[in-house]
Amino acid sequence: MGEAGRISLVLYEESFKEQLMAFQLPPEQAEFTALPSETLDAALSDPDKLAVVITEDGQAAGFFILHTGKRIAEFYKDYQGAVLVRAFLVDYASQGRGIAKTAMALLPAFVRTYLPAVYEIVLTVNERNLPAGHLYLGAGFRDHGLRRTGSKGPQKVLQYELDLPQDNPDEELLLRGRLTGIFSRSRLLMDVFRKAQFMEPYPYYIGAGCLVQTVWNELTGRAPDYGIGDIDLIYFDPDDLSFAAEDHLIAKGRECFFGTAIPVDIKNQARVHLWYEDRFGVRLQPYPSLEAAIDSWPTTVTALGARLDGNGEWHIYAPFGLKDLFSLTLRPNKVLISEEIYRSKTIKWQKKWPELQVMPWED
Repeated sequence: MGEAGRISLVLYEESFKEQLMAFQLPPEQAEFTALPSETLDAALSDPDKLAVVITEDGQAAGFFILHTGKRIAEFYKDYQGAVLVRAFLVDYASQGRGIAKTAMALLPAFVRTYLPAVYEIVLTVNERNLPAGHLYLGAGFRDHGLRRTGSKGPQKVLQYELDLPQDNPDEELLLRGRLTGIFSRSRLLMDVFRKAQFMEPYPYYIGAGCLVQTVWNELTGRAPDYGIGDIDLIYFDPDDLSFAAEDHLIAKGRECFFGTAIPVDIKNQARVHLWYEDRFGVRLQPYPSLEAAIDSWPTTVTALGARLDGNGEWHIYAPFGLKDLFSLTLRPNKVLISEEIYRSKTIKWQKKWPELQVMPWED
C-alpha cells in the first residue's frame, strides 16, 4: 500500500469529526476495540479524557483516548500518576503502512507535553489480540504479569514508565510545550486567550496567578479553575498614560469578557508608576517595556506572561524560566517586594496548594 505520509498526534478538533465517524474495522479487529462513532462523544464530555487523533498529512487516520483519574482504577489500581490508553485504532483504509507503529513511537512525547503530571502510560490488550500485543511490546511497553478480566476475556495490563529526557538539549523548550499543553486543556484560559486578542496591536499578555495556578492544579490533581480569583490582562501603551485611555480599554474588555466566570483585570503597565507609590509605599520608575514589568513581579514563578495570537501561535515570557513552576517551588524575586509581602503571599498560596515548596527569603 506504499509508505505513510507525515504522521502526527493532535488533540481532537471538530474538523476531524466527519472523517472519524467514517472509520471502519474488520470484525476480527472490531471485537477488541470501539470505533470513534461509539466513543468520541463520551470522551469529549469527560474532563478526565483527552480525545487524540492520529493524522497522516493532516487527515484523520487513527484515534485513541487518554484517560486519567480515579476511574481508571478498575483497569490499573495504581492509577495516580498514570494515564490509560483506550480505544486505540487505525482506520482500516489506512492500515498496512506502519501508522500505528509510528503513533506509538510518538505517544510518550505527546503525553509529556499534554499530561505533564503523568509518569506512566498503561494500556490493556486482550490475550487473544496478538497483533496489538506485538505492536505495544515493540513500542516499549512492558508486561510485568498484571492481568484483568475484560468483557471479551483475559487482558494483559502493559506499562510504559515515563522519565523526563535527560539528554534533552533544551529542557526549557520542553517545559514550554508542557505549559501550553496545560493552557490548551483549560476551557477558562483558552476562552480568555481568544477573547484577549481584541487588545492587538498593543503588546499584551495574560499574566501571573491564573496561569501559574492552572499549572499547579494540573500537577496536583485539582480542578483546572481551583483557587483562581482573577485574571490579569496587562498591556503597554506609553503614548497615552491617562486613566481615561486605560478605562476605555477596561470598558471594552468588560464587553469582550462578558460571561467569563472569573473577573478580568486590565492594566496599562506603562502607567503603573503613577499610582504604585500611593498604593504600596514604594517609588517606582516607569517601565520601559511590558516585559520589564513582568521582570519585577514578586516570585520567579508568577513572573510569567502568555498570549495566543490570531494565527494560533503562543508567545511566552518567563524571565526566570519554568523549572520552579513545574517543580512546585516558590522563590522570591526581590526587585520590588519586601520579605513581609513574600511571606504573606506564600502562606496564602500554600494553604490552597500545600504541595508547594517555599524557599526562604534569605536564599
